[in-house]
Amino acid sequence: MSNKKNTAVRDNRRYKYGSLSVGFTVIFIALVIGVNLIFSGLSLSGDITVDLTQEDFTSVGEESERLLTELGKDLDITITFMSARDRFDMAENKYNGINLTGIVRDLAESYQREFDGSGEKGTIKVQYKELDTDPEFEKKYLEESATKLSATSVIVQGKHHYRVLDLASFFTLNENGAYHSFNGEYRFTTAMLQSSITASQVVTLTYGNGEPIGADGLINYTSSVAGLAAVLQDAGFEIKTANLESQDIDPRTEILITYDPITDLTTVETDKITKYLAARNSYMVFVDSQTTALPNLQSMLSDNWGIDYKPLYRITDADHSLGGKASTINAKYPTVDAESQNGSAAYQIRKTVSDMGGTIATALPESVELVVRDGLTQDSFMVETVLTTYETAKSATESQEGTTGEMPLMLLSTKYGYGENNVTEYSYVSLIGSTEFADTAHLLAENYGNKRVVLSSARIFSSNRVAPDIESRPFGSTALNIETGTARFLSWTICTVLPAVVMIFGIVVFFRRRHM
Repeated sequence: MSNKKNTAVRDNRRYKYGSLSVGFTVIFIALVIGVNLIFSGLSLSGDITVDLTQEDFTSVGEESERLLTELGKDLDITITFMSARDRFDMAENKYNGINLTGIVRDLAESYQREFDGSGEKGTIKVQYKELDTDPEFEKKYLEESATKLSATSVIVQGKHHYRVLDLASFFTLNENGAYHSFNGEYRFTTAMLQSSITASQVVTLTYGNGEPIGADGLINYTSSVAGLAAVLQDAGFEIKTANLESQDIDPRTEILITYDPITDLTTVETDKITKYLAARNSYMVFVDSQTTALPNLQSMLSDNWGIDYKPLYRITDADHSLGGKASTINAKYPTVDAESQNGSAAYQIRKTVSDMGGTIATALPESVELVVRDGLTQDSFMVETVLTTYETAKSATESQEGTTGEMPLMLLSTKYGYGENNVTEYSYVSLIGSTEFADTAHLLAENYGNKRVVLSSARIFSSNRVAPDIESRPFGSTALNIETGTARFLSWTICTVLPAVVMIFGIVVFFRRRHM
């Protein structure tokens, strides 16, 4: 009787634990299938979202503190809101529990508290006016700048200039038109710097060689170069255009840009650029895998600056690309010794993105292979690689294989000389192998590092008083980009390896329980 009872107990335990192990395995595999569907989508899009929420929107950061303090008593700013102070607290201005207009006002008042004129600091004051209560005040801005004020206008008035902003410009939107982040600190600090310097710093874009600028020199807002112009304008530069065949370069120009030329520059144009660079200025050239041979431009870059591109040699990388497109290269940041390279211009540019801990991608779609010219013995310039591909990249034309392995995507050539009082002065020429790197879509994408690279370059090429290194502050989840190879690996691991391990574990437990 006892033996029969023990046998029944063992059979019951086998059934109980065996069934539990099978049930556990089935449930887990079902969950993995659900995750499989999610990661299958991610492996195609290359995107994953994590929570990077920042709660503090109204504090003045270290970069703003440093730049504005350096102005000393030249900082004399009045911020004028064209609405009564209490209107900024209205309930309809809230988004996800955050009072949007309120944080603009509160940030302005934080500047006021921080810069009260004490010590060596300058002064920032905040005032509130209402439309139609001071017609002379409104008339001044309408006459001087043809800007009609509204209840959402914010005026930043400095010693030398002023900027009229709109409350909407303090925020960035995502692709769905929803509020993405608060860009208030960058907007305020940049406007204050612009309003406090005596002369505007100019960026000039060339046209007349097929660049995406109208024959009249105007940049259409739908143009691929419109985003680049807007970012640099927001950073404090005045944007000019010039057809160098018939026009001279504005003498205030600190950065000259040739973006996506289709036809070659003439010798008249290259002579003007060479003369401009001899005066210790900077030049940026954007080409891509569709750029044909441009002998005059290439000769100027190669012979005088040691940098060039291989026409039509398109770079692809199946593992280190973005958005599931092998031609949308994700840049690698060359490893350098921070101690020895701290003064390097290239190091300073890429540092702003690599400081993100490798969590932010920099996209260079349709890149062309760049090369550093060998055999030049001139000691007057130095070529540095700012961005490269990974070792898995390769280049090719439609009919011929090119290089395989790590290749430069952005090159920087530097010349230096000595000015007054033996002060070292620099000229920079930057060659970027992707025009889409700086187009509106990629430059303004919050989850790419493209804008950071452009603004960091602008800081190096001009004055530290423009293009401040200030990031917007997200309201919620921010999309990060995963490379195609990484997404594929994660998908394969989660959808294949983990289910296999669980199935094996479940089978082992099932049979072990049967023999208990």
